[in-house]
Amino acid sequence: MPRMATEEEIKAELRLSDEQEIILYNITLRQDELGRQQTNVLLSKIENDPIYQEMIEREFLTYQLYDYGGPDAPKVVNLIVTLKGMRYCIMYADEIEPKLRYNVAGARRW
Repeated sequence: MPRMATEEEIKAELRLSDEQEIILYNITLRQDELGRQQTNVLLSKIENDPIYQEMIEREFLTYQLYDYGGPDAPKVVNLIVTLKGMRYCIMYADEIEPKLRYNVAGARRW
């Protein structure tokens, strides 16, 4: 079973960018546990994207690859927030949530 990073370990690291925090927070809200929605994207979208790659390297986010098609079919990944990523979102939720354009019900904030 993976070990969850402590608050002290997370606070010792640099914060994610505003854009990364919003992406991570939204994926956390959609996480597939308890009947919520998966977050599927094309592998090509995250492969060379520094925004996603940094979150993957820092172990806030991981993914599962789905390759059901032939050699020319696009590869799809399911983005998964790690325990460390969830802890990060819980710790900083009060700062991240006001940055969102929409609330969790989908209503525009401004």
